[in-house]
Amino acid sequence: MGSLALLVLAAAGIGYAVWLARADVPPPPAGTSTRPVPSSAPAPTSAAAGDVEPTGRCALAAADGIPTQGHDAAPLPSRADALTSLAGLTVAARTNGDTYCRGRFGPDTWPDLDGNTCSTRQDVLVRQATTITTRRITSHGGTCQEAISGTWVDAYTGATLTFSNLKDPAQAQQLQIDHVVPLYNAWVSGAWAWTDDQRVIFANDLVHPELRAVAGSVNFAKDHAGPESWQPEPAQRCDYARGYVTVKAAYRLTVTTRERDALAAMLDTCSG
Repeated sequence: MGSLALLVLAAAGIGYAVWLARADVPPPPAGTSTRPVPSSAPAPTSAAAGDVEPTGRCALAAADGIPTQGHDAAPLPSRADALTSLAGLTVAARTNGDTYCRGRFGPDTWPDLDGNTCSTRQDVLVRQATTITTRRITSHGGTCQEAISGTWVDAYTGATLTFSNLKDPAQAQQLQIDHVVPLYNAWVSGAWAWTDDQRVIFANDLVHPELRAVAGSVNFAKDHAGPESWQPEPAQRCDYARGYVTVKAAYRLTVTTRERDALAAMLDTCSG
């Protein structure tokens, strides 16, 4: 392979790594201000044909001008309600994977869509903390109680995560915010047809169970994988499946047959 080709591959690899890291630093359903178009963790398997993510960059979608979104988290549905929602999802092949670009879901930094002057990341960290120490900072045109230290329970492994200084980049990288339905999965399930505003709202949804605090290593292992090729630890599979189905139903996203069957199997682990 020539030196020019090696340089191109190296640059692509660097760009992909930066894009994954950005996922931590970040068509609403019916009833919100903008409507969508209707209708130790195992490593993910290879993507299906046609689901290859391009390495090129795209213009970043802006968060400016989006109406104020909700803040309070809705409870997870019961197993029975989740099964009903799962049965109502449209089964279809994933499409438009070659047009995916992470930037269409928002800017490089987490925005503040609920208007409380804290970023989406800070809202999730404060909400999911077991213990927490905060510090007031200037943020998004006001002040925000930023998480400085504390403990969190990893939503996918059940492990306790303890951090003494989240201003330390090395520690902050170990506590990330995961999109339960990966942004790439959303894209190939229907989000490719949404407006940029709709995609930014999806990527910062605090109402539906789309955002979870997890260990950085777990977030990277999950990557873009759906439930047919990646699953959390057994004790966390019921909550994961209920959350995943809720998000897919709220945004009228499609599922593949394998994706649907994997979710049904995980819902069978629920106790009630």
